[in-house]
Amino acid sequence: MTEPRRLSDVLGGTIRRVVSSDQARAYGAWAKAIGPEIAAATRPRRFGRGTLTVICESSVWANELTYLSGAILAKMSETDPAHPVKRLRFEAGSSAGGQGEEPPAANSESSRTKPARAAIDEALRRSEALSDEQLRESVRAALAAAAEEPRERLS
Repeated sequence: MTEPRRLSDVLGGTIRRVVSSDQARAYGAWAKAIGPEIAAATRPRRFGRGTLTVICESSVWANELTYLSGAILAKMSETDPAHPVKRLRFEAGSSAGGQGEEPPAANSESSRTKPARAAIDEALRRSEALSDEQLRESVRAALAAAAEEPRERLS
């Protein structure tokens, strides 16, 4: 019978390779640059050929972050000047749907339901924590559209 070995001895080299990989650096730079508000609505999906693909909880987030990608890349460079990310790509949805696309039935007008007021109120509450005023207003506008109410009527 062989002597038991420490897990760090067995996995040490593998862990060092993973931690120092471009993917790990890309994910780490993303996490440091975005802050908790965006982190709650996104997650990195993959990194390859200089592009970090990020899954967003909604198309609104994906659209807004696409517009802010230059600023996000600049912030990533501030936090880690040697990060390998050259481009950001944002997709809406979960990784379970392949490319994050909605099924065809979800696109039809008859399959859409108005979100519950409680969900709108919770999203509004969470959006107040966003430090970027432009993003906060865009989220508020999207929520007003989803609730089918004028923005000023949302509390």
